[in-house]
Amino acid sequence: DPEAAAKALEPVARRLPACAVAAARARLAAGDTGAALGLLDTLPAPGPGGPALTVRAALVRAEAADRAGDIAAARRLVARALCDARRERLRRPFREAGPWLRPLLAAAPAHDWLIAGGGIRDATGRRPAPVVEELSPRERDVLRRLAQLMSTEEIAADLYVSVNTVKTHLKGLYRKLSVGRRADAVRRARELRLL
Repeated sequence: DPEAAAKALEPVARRLPACAVAAARARLAAGDTGAALGLLDTLPAPGPGGPALTVRAALVRAEAADRAGDIAAARRLVARALCDARRERLRRPFREAGPWLRPLLAAAPAHDWLIAGGGIRDATGRRPAPVVEELSPRERDVLRRLAQLMSTEEIAADLYVSVNTVKTHLKGLYRKLSVGRRADAVRRARELRLL
């Protein structure tokens, strides 16, 4: 129930910007556009949550404008979200946004982006390089040790964590870097200048 989700998130939303954006999305889903925008207005500018949070907030505002029939404002907000996302290679916020976004993305000529075949493609039909979600500080620690060719057990000992914890971080790394092996993770991280 979007209404219940929004009410549950709002007390935390005042302290955590990510929760404010999630609560705004829930309010919008419940049909309360004014409350959704009000929650977004409480976010400090520039947002401390980084580009992923800024992109999500812009998309919530764009959806609110789209529902209100202000297509020009919705397009401007989507264009801003695309620009911020492109710099950081973010794709997930657009997938999470929902089907209302497809027509607006297709009509964003300034960025030459289209939705085709279930994924974002540029105007030439090529997929952009796999997008990387921001790595957590601990995932970066594990990645640096991977680059030093340390084993899982050595990484665990070096970081004072269990082997299972390292394996969990490795899974997150592989998912975020769109790879399936250690060597590929290190290569991809070097391509993205994460190492």
